Amino acid sequence: GGGDQARRGAPAAPQGGGLGPGIAVRGDATVKALPDVALLTVGATTQARTAAEAQTLLNDRVARVLQRAKDLKIADKDTKNSGYTINPQYASGPGQAPTITGYQASQTVTFTLRDVTGVGKALDAFVQGDAATNVQIRFALDDAKPKQAEARAQAIADARAKAKAMADAAGVRLGKVVSVSESSSAPGPLFDAAMPLRGPAGASVPVGELDVVVHVQVQFAIEN
Repeated sequence: GGGDQARRGAPAAPQGGGLGPGIAVRGDATVKALPDVALLTVGATTQARTAAEAQTLLNDRVARVLQRAKDLKIADKDTKNSGYTINPQYASGPGQAPTITGYQASQTVTFTLRDVTGVGKALDAFVQGDAATNVQIRFALDDAKPKQAEARAQAIADARAKAKAMADAAGVRLGKVVSVSESSSAPGPLFDAAMPLRGPAGASVPVGELDVVVHVQVQFAIEN
């Protein structure tokens, strides 16, 4: 009966959850994956005496960046404007109010490169000839769902193994799954290339592997 179960140290009913007696455990899994896309966030920055001049110079730089993308056969659907700013630059002396000395304009464009082996070539192309002033590269999976499903299955198996060990230790039988919640991520390594970058063509960029991580919280019932 319930008294015997309590004397054997069975896990108690969760407080306020309304799920009845059970065993709640966390399962974890990490699956390695080779990235199949690279996201290049290419930035261009200019400075000038007036906002209009800074904008004109910036338009010229961004035009060169976009031409590099066309030369690399990057499709329009894989090109996205991801940011634009224009800010005044200030200077001040002792006892003087700040005065505007010029303007800085910046724009970023994110390109999806679908051949990760071409990242070094793309990096060289974007930074040459007064085009980009900085490039940030993030590797990713075009479709992470299959790897997430693999990691999810492993995480649930991990949770079941932990719950089974707890049930055996408590002298009870593990029942069916009562609830499952999940959190997952597919982070990638980051490679930052900041100007000045004037190295030889074909710069080598380490790709590495991605970790697809899944955590699950599973509650199992306890059978009588």
